[in-house]
Amino acid sequence: MLQQILADMYIEPELLTELNEEQKQILFFKMREEQIRRWRERETQLEEEEAAHVKVKKVSGKTVSWMKGLDDDVWVWVMGEHPEDKPYDQICDGVMAERAALQAQREAEKLRAKKEAELEKRFSGLYLETEQVVLSEQEVQEEELKVLPISSLVLNTWFGSVLTWRLVLCQKLELEERRKAEEELRRLEQERKQQIYISLKEVQGSKHTREEEDQEWQKTCKENCNHTVYTVHQLLIRT
Repeated sequence: MLQQILADMYIEPELLTELNEEQKQILFFKMREEQIRRWRERETQLEEEEAAHVKVKKVSGKTVSWMKGLDDDVWVWVMGEHPEDKPYDQICDGVMAERAALQAQREAEKLRAKKEAELEKRFSGLYLETEQVVLSEQEVQEEELKVLPISSLVLNTWFGSVLTWRLVLCQKLELEERRKAEEELRRLEQERKQQIYISLKEVQGSKHTREEEDQEWQKTCKENCNHTVYTVHQLLIRT
């Protein structure tokens, strides 16, 4: 049961009320401990991923052998000749979409880790503050009610219920905040992916435009050169 609660980071209020004060304190301690463990695990994972990206590629002893065709020469595949080959533009779009998704995912993971750290810090303090407030209220009430025939057991039970109720509210608030944060991160990831894709498309379009302009310029230069040679040839004949 404890493992399931720690996995979900949630406990039903009815089940929580059945626990005694010591069990509740142990449970909340374990839950905070699990939150810290997850946060540290995520931090370590992100550090390892970043280190893997910048790691220098080791020299491999592998060799490459080329496939040969019927003429015993290197086999060459010409893209577009096979009926099932995708058009060049479609292949480029697929590559750009994949790159955009990967980059957006990496950026989202960094934001997610940052948001997780903020939530951990915020709600760890909130849980501790809630406990301290209830304990302070209990001390004040104990002093004021000393003259009344109320046993400390009854008072402790009542304040234990108050603490449980407030901690459950904090837990619900934390779950709601985490849900909203995850939805916002997913929305930002989709927007970022679209932005990166559009940016890559614009770069590709600019590249094609420059290539077309270069081809047109070369064609114009060639025509002008041919025209100049022809004109000089005519002049030589005339002379």
